[in-house]
This record gives sequence, C-alpha cells and structure tokens, in this order.
Amino acid sequence: MLERLPLTRGGATLGVFALIAYAAGWRFGWIELMVLTAACLLALLIAVPFVVGRLRLDVQRELDPQRVTVGEPAVAILTVTNPSKAPVGWRSIEDRVASPGETVTIEISGLAAGETREAMHRLPTSQRGVISVGPAIVAKADPLGLMRREVRQAEPDTLWVHPRVVAVNPVPVGIAKDLEGPTSDTSPAGDVAFHTLREYQVGDDHRHVHWLSSARAGSLMVRHYVDNRRPHLTVVLDDRAESYRGESFELAVEVAGSITVNSQLQQQPIALRFGSNPIIGQAVGASADDVLDQLTLVQPEGGLDQSLLNQSLLNKCQMALQGERGTSAIVIVTGSLEADELLAVVGQIGRTANVLIARCWPEGQVEATALPGAEAFDIDSLDRFQIAWNRVMQ
Repeated sequence: MLERLPLTRGGATLGVFALIAYAAGWRFGWIELMVLTAACLLALLIAVPFVVGRLRLDVQRELDPQRVTVGEPAVAILTVTNPSKAPVGWRSIEDRVASPGETVTIEISGLAAGETREAMHRLPTSQRGVISVGPAIVAKADPLGLMRREVRQAEPDTLWVHPRVVAVNPVPVGIAKDLEGPTSDTSPAGDVAFHTLREYQVGDDHRHVHWLSSARAGSLMVRHYVDNRRPHLTVVLDDRAESYRGESFELAVEVAGSITVNSQLQQQPIALRFGSNPIIGQAVGASADDVLDQLTLVQPEGGLDQSLLNQSLLNKCQMALQGERGTSAIVIVTGSLEADELLAVVGQIGRTANVLIARCWPEGQVEATALPGAEAFDIDSLDRFQIAWNRVMQ
C-alpha cells in the first residue's frame, strides 16, 4: 500500500502564499499581511485532525460479470472490511474507471471492529472495449481540501465488453463447391467418409470394429467415420479504416462475430481473420470467448493510399485461402466499398470458393448494389443482417 503526501495542491499553494505574506509583512511592517499569514497557517493546522488517525481498510473488488455484451449491465462489487480492533469513522473510497476516465466515489459512514460491508457501482458497457477498473483509493481529506491522505487498495480488474452477436443459420451443405470435402479430427462424427482407425469407445457401432487391426493392436479398434460434407467457412474482416464510414466498423465486427460464433456452436469448420491476422482457423484454436475477446480488441488501421485499397483486400483474401486449405465459402465483411473494387476481388477468388460479401453502411445510408459472382448483403444494422443472412441460408 502506498501513501501520498497529505498536502494537496491547494494546501501547498496556501502554504506558499503564507510564506510570501509573512516575508512581505516582516519586510514592510504590514500587520495585515502578518494577520493573513496567521490565518493561512491556522487553516492548515485545523486541517490536520481530519487526515490523522487510522486509515487502513481492506478493500476487495469483484466484477459481476467479467465479460458482457455491449449494452448489458455490469457492476463492480466492493467488499470493505475494518481489520483493526477499533471502529473507524466515515471514509471515502474512490474506484477509478479507466474508460471513460472517471472516478466513482463511495461513502462509507463507519465500520465497527472487524465489520464488513458491501457497496457497488455500475460500469459503462455502451461501447465495445476493454475497461480497466481500479485501483480503489481509501482517502481522508479536510472540508477545504487542503490536506488529503490516501491508500491504494484493490488492484485493477479488467472488464471485457464484447461486441453483440445474433443467432444466424449455418451455411448449408449445398453452398460448398466440393461436397466430398476433406476429413479431419475436428470433423463432426457421421457415416459419410472414413477418416481413421481408433480405439473402441462405449457406444460405438460394433459393425465398425476392424478385427484385423484389433488383433494386431491387442485391443478393439474401430473405423472412425466423419461427416465431411459440411462446408469450410472462412471469414475475412476488413481491417482498413478507409473502408468504413461513421460507426459501420462496429457493425462489421458484430457481423463477423455472429457468423463465427454460430459456426462454432454448430461445430462447423470456421476460420476468422482480421485483415491478415488469424483469430481462429486450422492453425489457431480458439473458443467462442477467445474469439469475442479478440474482436473486442480490434481497431481499424488507417493511412492506406486509396489506390491500394482494392489490391490490399484481394491480397488479404488470397492469404486467407492459402492459410485455410479446403475453404469452400469465403465471407468478406467490409464497409461501403464501391462495387468496382469488390468485383475485382470476386473475379479472382471466386474461382476457388463461393464468395459472400457483407457491406456495412452507416444507419439509413444503404446503397444496395448487385455483385455478380457473389452473394451480397448490404446492411446498416445487425438485425437487418440477421434477417438477410437467414433468408439466404435456409
């Protein structure tokens, strides 16, 4: 615990003023300045009793919950305990919230010896982001604010405000270019394609026992079949600030998150890239919370020359396809790009995989444009995306 100097800036200013007044009064013999000096020193003296005495309190903080979706309630619960054998009087506890950069003051009227009391305050969740809460400061100050003692308690905690996601239908089998897709250990169990031999597990179909391999291994071995018809979906979230207008980047993050999280829930092969950076894919494993944590941190990058926008997006999509072998459908989530810019991308990558493009517009400014060779979603809200996507993915 760290204690700060009791004298505040106001108290220090008053002390300096008292010294100047005393020097001037002594030099010129002005009684009025000597009286003013005495008044300043008296004010500082009166402030002392307000900051002396026991200050120690044990303060613990818990965030409930630690991860929320934008707009959902979250609170910080402070548990304040008096660990001493004597009661303590009124105390002020300041809990600092890094974003939007404010301090929440909680007044504790008094605690008996060993008494514990809880207090809470609401946390801001109106915007996506990571919010640091704390440290909590136990403070004592005089009414004029000339002196202040404070002790740091309850180290900072982190609140994750995730982007909103909505339930969307999985991509149907029919959208895949290769219905005899690749098999892998992560493919859902089924009866379509033979993948490997493995040891028998309770519940396995006895008709799948491979007797020759069982005799060699000394234990029952069964043929493991998987359903390889589910399409491998790759989502590319455009990371260039120049692609977006207004708050449309936030909508793009929500769209990418909705597709990815729902594909995970459906156990469908899924990859998500923020520009050139993989968030989840064949080489990067991640849970739904991990994906949302990463999407909470993303911010668009600016400064790209306008003439390079189209080529840059094409490069990012090609890198995604190279890194995610077996991709049958690629979803490009971007802002209100011109149709010509996107058609060049579709012309190149459409030979390899089905192309779906979600163009995110500022609210009320949608300009729907046909994109031959791709399934286009021009949307200005997450609800409209949900309706449009589910209508296509029936």
